[in-house]
Amino acid sequence: MNAWARKGLRVLAFSYSVIPSEEGIQSKINNINNENNSLDSRLRGNDIKGQIFLGMVAIHDAPRPEVREAVERAQQAGIRIVMITGDNERTAEAIGVGAGIMQEGDDILTGKQLGEYSDEELMKVLPTTSIFARTTPFHKHRIVSLFQKLGEVVAVTGDGVNDAIALKQADVGVAMGLVGTDVARETADMVITDDNFASIVNAVEEGRNIIKNLKNSIQYLLSCNISEAVTLIGGMMLGFNHVLFPIQLLYINLVTDGVPALSLAFSPRSGHLMKEKPQRDLELLQKKEQLYILLVGIISSIITLGSYMLFFSFSEGMAKAAVFSVLTLIQSFIYVDLWLSHRSLHTHLQRLLSPIFLASFIFPFITQFIIIRVPSIAKVFNISQVSFGQFGIFIICSALVLVGIKGVKKIIRL
Repeated sequence: MNAWARKGLRVLAFSYSVIPSEEGIQSKINNINNENNSLDSRLRGNDIKGQIFLGMVAIHDAPRPEVREAVERAQQAGIRIVMITGDNERTAEAIGVGAGIMQEGDDILTGKQLGEYSDEELMKVLPTTSIFARTTPFHKHRIVSLFQKLGEVVAVTGDGVNDAIALKQADVGVAMGLVGTDVARETADMVITDDNFASIVNAVEEGRNIIKNLKNSIQYLLSCNISEAVTLIGGMMLGFNHVLFPIQLLYINLVTDGVPALSLAFSPRSGHLMKEKPQRDLELLQKKEQLYILLVGIISSIITLGSYMLFFSFSEGMAKAAVFSVLTLIQSFIYVDLWLSHRSLHTHLQRLLSPIFLASFIFPFITQFIIIRVPSIAKVFNISQVSFGQFGIFIICSALVLVGIKGVKKIIRL
């Protein structure tokens, strides 16, 4: 049995007993019911002496091939995998080593040992123990509860009735959809339809990608709005006459704010998402994101007001056209950085070939070009008509924000 267990095999022992008559069977059943005891416990107790041993059967229930890779991805993401099983410790160790949950020779706690620990003592060994063997449903519930007391967010997977109380206690209960019992599925918060542990890890990655896209959209909108507000207030403080008009701000919010912010939901998945540690707090924007919003907004405003002073020597109408155009186009370049999730531009250029990105990025350039080139439309926006070369200068001024963003990311890293 030990040799089989070390190979990760589940071992079942079989025996039988001779009962002389039907009355003997009924008498035995009545005795069990009267004593409020299970047949299993009786066979493990005194009645084992009355059993005739037949033999043993080894069952090989190997982990799926993709489990080890999924465990490694989860561990890279800062997710700790703990196995709580009713199997004996040798079988549990073999499966745990094969799946990458533990190293050979690491400590394993059994249900009997758990009963000898107080809660305080058990909480001290939980961080260093990855496998619990020979456990009961109440052991599982206790372990989950104590992990939660340690401040952990606990997800429990299970398929049987004996997992129900642990699934209920967990922050996220995950039941198996194919082999799971009705009790497990109804108790759990989620049901995995393919009974594959890798699907849980994929769901974690998908969730992190959604949060990443949401953060990028918020960073885009807030940094752009700060640049508009600081440009407007800064122009007034510097004594510039009508730097921005309400119709211009309305156009910017409609064209360069809404569409790119929505399209960020389709930005490419970042390869580093599953290498980041889980967030302990529930803040949507951390300090680094807040700093990015503030600094990028200020840098955008400085570039915009600088373009006003640069073109004021030509005419006031030209300066107003510069402010309006640069502030509009500068947001498209901020959009480039957030589409790439702050990754390097020159090493991820292929990610900019997405049709969604190209449409969202190019559209403001087309509409802005029409506005500044068509006299009647330019008049509506209170700006002067400009030449092709001047529009090219507007684009160059707007692109300078990428240099500023690179400096901001260095400051954040420091």
